[in-house]
Amino acid sequence: MNNFQSYQIIHFALENCNNWNVPQGNTLLYFWWHEKALAHIWLEPEKEWVDSTSFKKKLIEAIQPAISQSLHRQNKQDLTSFNWQKCVNDDNFNELISFLNELYNTSRIQLKENISVVVCTRNRTEALRNCLAAIEESVTEGDEIIVVDNAPSDNFTELVVANLPKVRYIKEPRKGLDIARNTGAMAARNQIIAYTDDDVLVSKTWANEIRNCFEDKLTMAATGLIIPETLTTKTQYIFERYWGFNRGYCEKIFDHQYFMNHIDYGVPVWEIGAGANMAFRKSIFDLVGYFDERLDAGASGCSGDSEFWYRILAEGWNIFYQPDAYVYHHHRTSEKDLQQQLFSYMRGQVSSLLVQYETYGHVGNLKRAMKHLPNYYFYRFKNRLLQGKTEDFTTIFTEIKGCISGLRYYRQHKEKRNIPFLKIDQSLYNPVIINDYSLVSVIITAYNYGEFIEQAIKSVLNQTYQNIEIIVVDDGSADNTSTILSKYPQVKKIHTNRVGLAAARNMGTQLSKGDFLLFLDADDYLLPDGIEQNLKHFKQFPNAAYVSGAHLKQDENENYLQVNPSLYKEGDVYAALLQGNYIGMEATVLYRKELFFTFHFEPKLAACEDYDINLRIARHLPVYSHREFVAVYRIHKKNMSSDNSKMLQAATKVLQQQIPYLNSQNENEALHAGLENWKKYYTQPLKTTVLQ
Repeated sequence: MNNFQSYQIIHFALENCNNWNVPQGNTLLYFWWHEKALAHIWLEPEKEWVDSTSFKKKLIEAIQPAISQSLHRQNKQDLTSFNWQKCVNDDNFNELISFLNELYNTSRIQLKENISVVVCTRNRTEALRNCLAAIEESVTEGDEIIVVDNAPSDNFTELVVANLPKVRYIKEPRKGLDIARNTGAMAARNQIIAYTDDDVLVSKTWANEIRNCFEDKLTMAATGLIIPETLTTKTQYIFERYWGFNRGYCEKIFDHQYFMNHIDYGVPVWEIGAGANMAFRKSIFDLVGYFDERLDAGASGCSGDSEFWYRILAEGWNIFYQPDAYVYHHHRTSEKDLQQQLFSYMRGQVSSLLVQYETYGHVGNLKRAMKHLPNYYFYRFKNRLLQGKTEDFTTIFTEIKGCISGLRYYRQHKEKRNIPFLKIDQSLYNPVIINDYSLVSVIITAYNYGEFIEQAIKSVLNQTYQNIEIIVVDDGSADNTSTILSKYPQVKKIHTNRVGLAAARNMGTQLSKGDFLLFLDADDYLLPDGIEQNLKHFKQFPNAAYVSGAHLKQDENENYLQVNPSLYKEGDVYAALLQGNYIGMEATVLYRKELFFTFHFEPKLAACEDYDINLRIARHLPVYSHREFVAVYRIHKKNMSSDNSKMLQAATKVLQQQIPYLNSQNENEALHAGLENWKKYYTQPLKTTVLQ
């Protein structure tokens, strides 16, 4: 670390600029327009002499992406055609300021959603004191601040929080960052949970920018810009230059398309941001689980945040990077601390890649861990031999040791998975209340079913019960589905990119406002009194979690086929469902909305996700089935259920997942009978009879 010249950090306010004086010495220079960061440049006189002309060139190149994104959104011809670059080169500050003022002087909708800010800390009271002071300046009425004191060795943190009446104190005796994060998530009272670290200072606008990230209902997580507070040591400089948390100055949406573009070689979720500045909808913890505690700083190393982002993207949701939600981070100052930090990073990255493969079976994670990373370090050694000494090479052996350690750690702890915590909404134990104002949300999922979807929509619009909302989740259709949907403005529409049936249904639940939910596939349709029938039976059996009815079958020529009569089922029907899916068709089921605060369709299943969720609900709550026909199941060549091998594999997997929860000999026998029943069902030819 000898002969290192520290870097000054200068924040250049463009709204006040009247000259382009080039700073002297090593400088990290940030360009701002009021509270909006536009770019940064490094000025290093020993490496490159910068005069006024080259400074302007660097400035233009740096802020071009942020301005281009804003121009694209404004779509104003006078702004698009304005030569702001010439203003920079000609020192025309007045016109430059006028241009930027018009470009960024746009009104924004301020969401009123309250947030819970969680700070996980351990034995760093001075840093925490400054962190909390900054947060208190950022939050507004209705927001809350939670400090999770993680396995402290003293009571100093508790004493600090005791003097701050707006801050809640929670002591978590188990050591581990992700343990503390989970504790904070479970304690949070608001529907948006923001995380930051005790060595971070948030901006005054941070809390508002965080809440505004969640305007899109498909957005389940957000991250923001992280700026170094100081760069006084070489350690801090190396970290910021080669490992920093800065993800740029343009808004980015990480969605399922991004996920699928990278899945073959391991999705680089660490590009999304950092745990020092992240936020989530509270409901995502029910949808994908909590942080994996095997990836704690005291365990595998870290990467609990990026592994959590992986699950969010894998199951079809979006993550929003908003640079306007910025914070300042105090990088570690000593070489020892940096080496330990990077060891943990690589140990955690390899562990998380293997955890991701364990969860989803995406081979790209193995490729990145076993092939890409070794190749990456091989080329760094090669470049070292060709180019000589480089700053980023000083930590390479520590990084490699971390990778090897991560592999060993995972092999030792792969069986210690998180046990999901099932918290059933208490209202489900009370009788359901149905009146003339009870709203039913019908969620229609569609993928290239343009020839069928209009009949599905009309069958809902023509129901005898009329207090209904319709939500169509178009999961990446390439046919005329969108054209047909445009004919129905009263229908809520979501367009996704092939997230799969289970994830599409989960997305529909997030947008629904109904007291009851019904899931209809686009190739099926409801009978005119289908919803009315299910509501009638709900009134008769108000303690049921869901009610299911009977269905008809129709072939490609619209002939009705003979079906076996449905069974009356009431109360504890878990054992009956283990023996086979007597419900038969998901559109016959009417659910209480509160179920989806706890239960969700499982995206990791290739099929039988409806059988799975109905089993899991019936394991805990009473359900009811009746014999009235409520829907029509259409049989055609594109049916998912026509692939017998795939369906048998899925049904078998669903039942095998129930094995740890069986509580009696009767349930054990029912499950084994179910395995045999599914095997017979999908291996014997299906005989159908057309009704005359």
